[in-house]
Amino acid sequence: MKYRQDIDGLRSVAILPVILYHAGIGAFSGGFTGVDVFFVISGYLITTIIFREIESGTFTLSNFYIRRIKRIFPALFAMIAVTGLISYFVLMPNHFAKFGKSVAAAVFFCANIIFWGDSGYFEAEAESKPLLHTWSLGVEEQFYIFFPLILMFLARTGFRRLKTIIVSIFVVSFLLNIAFVGRFPEAVFFNLPFRAWELMLGSMLALGFFPQADGAKKEFLSVLGLMLIASGMLFIDESTRFPGYAALLPCVGTALIIHAEGSAVNRFLSYRPFVWVGLLSYSLYIWHWPVFAFRNYVSAVQIDSFFLSNTFLIPFVFLLAVVSYYIIEKPLRVMKVQNRKQFFAYAAASMLVITSAGLYVKFEKGIKSRFSPDVIRSITAKMGGLDPKKCFDLKYADIRKERLCRIGDKNAEPSFAMMGDSHALAMSGGMNEQMKLYGMSGLFFARPTCLPTEESDVLNGTKIQECSDHFKKAIDIMESSPEIKTVFITARWGMYANNVRYLGDSKLYIVKKAEAKVDSVRSDELLYNGLKDTITELTQSGKRVVLIMDVPDIGFDVPAEAGKYAVMKKIFGEKVGSLDYDFNSAEHIKWSEDFKKMVAKLSEEAEFTVLDPSDYLCKEGECDIYNGLDPLYFDSNHLSIQGSAYLAEKMSPAVISLIKNPAGF
Repeated sequence: MKYRQDIDGLRSVAILPVILYHAGIGAFSGGFTGVDVFFVISGYLITTIIFREIESGTFTLSNFYIRRIKRIFPALFAMIAVTGLISYFVLMPNHFAKFGKSVAAAVFFCANIIFWGDSGYFEAEAESKPLLHTWSLGVEEQFYIFFPLILMFLARTGFRRLKTIIVSIFVVSFLLNIAFVGRFPEAVFFNLPFRAWELMLGSMLALGFFPQADGAKKEFLSVLGLMLIASGMLFIDESTRFPGYAALLPCVGTALIIHAEGSAVNRFLSYRPFVWVGLLSYSLYIWHWPVFAFRNYVSAVQIDSFFLSNTFLIPFVFLLAVVSYYIIEKPLRVMKVQNRKQFFAYAAASMLVITSAGLYVKFEKGIKSRFSPDVIRSITAKMGGLDPKKCFDLKYADIRKERLCRIGDKNAEPSFAMMGDSHALAMSGGMNEQMKLYGMSGLFFARPTCLPTEESDVLNGTKIQECSDHFKKAIDIMESSPEIKTVFITARWGMYANNVRYLGDSKLYIVKKAEAKVDSVRSDELLYNGLKDTITELTQSGKRVVLIMDVPDIGFDVPAEAGKYAVMKKIFGEKVGSLDYDFNSAEHIKWSEDFKKMVAKLSEEAEFTVLDPSDYLCKEGECDIYNGLDPLYFDSNHLSIQGSAYLAEKMSPAVISLIKNPAGF
């Protein structure tokens, strides 16, 4: 096919905003839409090449895949090798284990599927995934596997049928994208069936589905196309339902510019600087994200270094791309293949070697042994609760008084009970030890991601977590146990009140069996009424109810940050500031605000006592998250063993008083 310099120039328009977006430059809030520009370009170029070779009788699948392998593999494998080496020294074990899995996924063209299953593109922990950007390669590579076969088959049946099938794929894919982007945003963002329409738009251009434009019309279309692309990059952001309708901006804009060949805009894009950046675009894309991901990963430790600034890193990305393009990508792409079987054997062997290394890292759980004892101590925090198998995973049929989980002195008669979700479990470990010291005992009821009320279940993403039967049975047991005088109820209240995990992107709603309605308003009603009814029922049976507010939700992996600090201290020395021991309580207050308003209203209709862990963990606007190098959290929101003991010791005078003096409110 005829080489078009303007398309390489268009690649520069796609890649530069992607780099600036990932560098954290706010003006390019929609810089990630540059990937959609690449999708349309790929659909156009691949279809043009394949269809012309089919028409001339020169197309073979082996030649096509050899070209794709030479284009994609060398720079990709080099980037994975370098990224893996850096990850070995920098990533914490849990993140390094996930990196190993992503290596295998990137090599075998399914990174998009792996990252779809591992939450979202815009999530806070994206920085711990140096290969996250390979999701788009997964989409394109899956397209490269299937589309040539479709074209070969359809080309034999006539152009009219080919046109019908291509348009049908476009329409179905676009409608699937629109239908599901609201309910399943991650699935739509990452997967080919919902992205195929973008590639098909390029294919339709290549196959001449649109009438030629000339003169003033061509100039208008090219300017409009550039404006659409720019609008997407400047005005779309992480809160936009994407792709959805919003992806039409970059995709239609790209199609208009490609279609307007010869216009002033296209001639401008053909200038050498744009073309040169476009030629580098694949290497720029491959190398840029690991650079910024590692920067963001370590910068939470507060390292004062010029080498972590955009002033240094953006030129450094270009330097890496230049080296990659001229030393790896270009020489191997133009290399003649003498023996096809040998070429495919070498490619397969390379895939297996790299995949084996990745899987080794995954199955070795991130190779903890590479770290010194002080780092291992920081990163191996365990959740501070009772045995989950005995106290957390109980089925409804197992909740019988003689099999119940106990807190405290097993020889003492239970005088209190505690129920909740995984946050109750995390808190129970420290409480267990404190109760032993006082010779006291209690019963414990908990279910993961469950509101501790009788009538409600939880819709977590697309999965229903059944809770109501469990807690109905638990409340029945408490009501029929006169020796139980005090009931503590705790959970991750902010998550239920805000319908989302802190800094998360997956929706969570409280639902009621046999009810079709699912929304935040109904979820709030069920939260309020469920708590009111549960508290009222318990108080009417003679129990004192204590509502324990949630521990601060930190928003980052606390043990991992402690481990990072120890590692970075050894690498950067005095440039690393002191470990940030505190968390700004204003963020916790804002996150908890809706639930606290609900509790204030609830106190007018039900009788209960409030106990707030923040009163013990936070002081003068700061909340404790470390005790020395010992993290008080197991992750971003559950107390560790040390944290559970730390909080329980501070709260024990109030807790003991509430148990010993259940009468009165």
